[in-house]
Amino acid sequence: MASEVLFDTSGFFALMDTSDATHRRSVTLVAERAGKFRPVTTEWIIGETCTLLIARQRPHLIVRFLDYLDRSAALIVVNPDGTLLASAKSFIRKQAERGYSFVDCLSFCLMRERRIREALTTDDHFRKAGFEPLLT
Repeated sequence: MASEVLFDTSGFFALMDTSDATHRRSVTLVAERAGKFRPVTTEWIIGETCTLLIARQRPHLIVRFLDYLDRSAALIVVNPDGTLLASAKSFIRKQAERGYSFVDCLSFCLMRERRIREALTTDDHFRKAGFEPLLT
């Protein structure tokens, strides 16, 4: 069984934006690991990625991003349930001073629940929370 890797907002951005400093590295990593891992993300990360594309003046990449998601047969998209949301709320209450976003906390809880160790992300908060960010 292939191990799961969380695809975070900054990882998706790196894959979509050819001008991103980690674009080439992210594309190479995903290509090299094709069939060796299973990407996992959340509806919240998808929403955050669309928002980031707009904020960084890349709205033209939204259709490409959503098409990428639709074409991926391997991608697992989790729609957080009440239990996962409660875990994220508990986590952020205890860790608020660390500067984690709520979406990060939701991701950390999902990663713990699914025993995911790696994340396609440039966000060093993942390392601080005990995970391995693949793009830092």
